[in-house]
Amino acid sequence: MRLLEGDNISLNIKQVSDVYQMFSASSSCDEIMQCAKTLQNLLEVDGVALITLMIRPDHSINIERVVSSGFGFAAKSAEWDNIYQKKKFQYIDPIVSCSKSFRNSFNWTSVPSMMSLSENQFNFLERAQEMGLKEGASIGSFSSRHIYKELNITSVCGCSLNSEQLATLELINAVSAQAMTRLMHPVEELTKREREILAWSSEGKSSWEIGMICSITERTVKFHLKNIYKKLNVQNRAQAIVCAIRQGLI
Repeated sequence: MRLLEGDNISLNIKQVSDVYQMFSASSSCDEIMQCAKTLQNLLEVDGVALITLMIRPDHSINIERVVSSGFGFAAKSAEWDNIYQKKKFQYIDPIVSCSKSFRNSFNWTSVPSMMSLSENQFNFLERAQEMGLKEGASIGSFSSRHIYKELNITSVCGCSLNSEQLATLELINAVSAQAMTRLMHPVEELTKREREILAWSSEGKSSWEIGMICSITERTVKFHLKNIYKKLNVQNRAQAIVCAIRQGLI
């Protein structure tokens, strides 16, 4: 079974789901790197990069973490990383600007029509192309962390994406961003009761059934589940179960 036919490439739903589940359960650098490589193969691109930027109230932007696979020319990858951080290109990088301003995925070739580029930004793009970053696509998403915001950007390079691939990138970004957050902020330990509720959830029990088993109200079960989601940085019960099993929490 496949997704809607794209321009040239049609993606298999199961393969997309597998990548989604991999990211949902990942929290270490090695695990996220493997996810990036799997996404790279799925979309048939040259490379994937996951970047976390911290944006402070004074609008300063710091690069907090980067996990990448095959991004840019291999021989120049480290050189580009060093130049990018030393020159603080995150302030003029139009991909960062578009990722901050737009919630949908976009091809890099569309950037000139999405924003007015300064001379410095044009020069940046030319320099990036020299490093093998000519075509690609990106999407960004924000999360709040105390008094500052984290911008998680998922990017691919090597070619522009068709509409189906762009939709897949949007879907994967939702969980890749969560994975990067877990990497940056390790999971808070679950209580004994939370582990118990999560264990029963993994057995397919409903909140009402868990309440009966544990001699607590259904409302209390839902309260514990919300705390679990927050600690594991996931959005629902299915993601929590996968994440907990992968990390040996249940």
